[in-house]
Amino acid sequence: MLFDPSATDASFVDGRPPKDLAETIEWTRVQMGLDGNRPWRLISARKKLGRTLFEVEEETANGTKRFIGKLGRPERAETLYRTLTLLRAAGFQPPSRMTVPEPIAWIPERGFVLQEKVPGRQASEILLGSPGRACFAAADCARWLGALHDCDVPAPAAALDSQIVSVWVRELAEAQPAEAGRIEKIADQISKELAEPINDTVPCHGDFHPMNVFIAGTQRISGIDIDKFGAREPEADIAWFLAQTCAFGFFKTGTFSATARAREAFCRCYEAETGRHIRANRAGLYMAMAFLKNLHFEIVLLKTGRSEYVDPWLSGAASAILEGDIYLSENS
Repeated sequence: MLFDPSATDASFVDGRPPKDLAETIEWTRVQMGLDGNRPWRLISARKKLGRTLFEVEEETANGTKRFIGKLGRPERAETLYRTLTLLRAAGFQPPSRMTVPEPIAWIPERGFVLQEKVPGRQASEILLGSPGRACFAAADCARWLGALHDCDVPAPAAALDSQIVSVWVRELAEAQPAEAGRIEKIADQISKELAEPINDTVPCHGDFHPMNVFIAGTQRISGIDIDKFGAREPEADIAWFLAQTCAFGFFKTGTFSATARAREAFCRCYEAETGRHIRANRAGLYMAMAFLKNLHFEIVLLKTGRSEYVDPWLSGAASAILEGDIYLSENS
């Protein structure tokens, strides 16, 4: 089986493939009942956070098709497969512009899902382009999210884990003692917002950010990696998108301002498409949690030593949760 790390449109180019990948793919093919008349060409693969991901290509009578295979936690695989199936049945498939990948196979005992590789470019690639294209791409992301939030697909309740926030706060304060006071202020306001009752939930993606949206011109907007699907406040998805867009813009340019116009376009389009007002206090809650979670992952768990992230991440969290500034105008 060939491995092509030079493929310009590969999803998982990351150097050499995992050592056990050939065995994994052969097991997958046996489980799916595939024979030698339908060979796969391995395009790319990687292991990430305990998951094995691979991309293969197959020649069919109707042309070449690409598939993405994922092996991970069985419960996440089940959520992904069932969610894709339900969303496709609800209309998230061509000829609709709002789509999700077609699920091909699910093998529960190994936490395996095989799905269509959707066409298009990741929104994250477009959001750092020209301002006009960036705003159009951000609006497309908002349109897809609005369609998801307004759909009637049943979603299981997704509870907020307030205890994990306490862990992030304590360990970040220990790792960055000079910032302990600012971290505690952010944490206190998070606790107040978490104490408020939740009475407006919608079907949510659960990990909605620009790298999980593919845009294929005017034909398709596809949301991927929906293995955290559940009923949440709409601001949970909105805020995660805003915070993650700030983050990847900072990684590329050293500032949040690189994506400021796109983030505003996203919010304006979402409100226009859904008729739903984004509540700054709730979006601020989830943005602050996102910044703390990501900073904790970087500084405490990975121990990367990237201290240059500390001030902007905490400033973003403070502006969002303490001032209701979800556009982070003071942090641009």
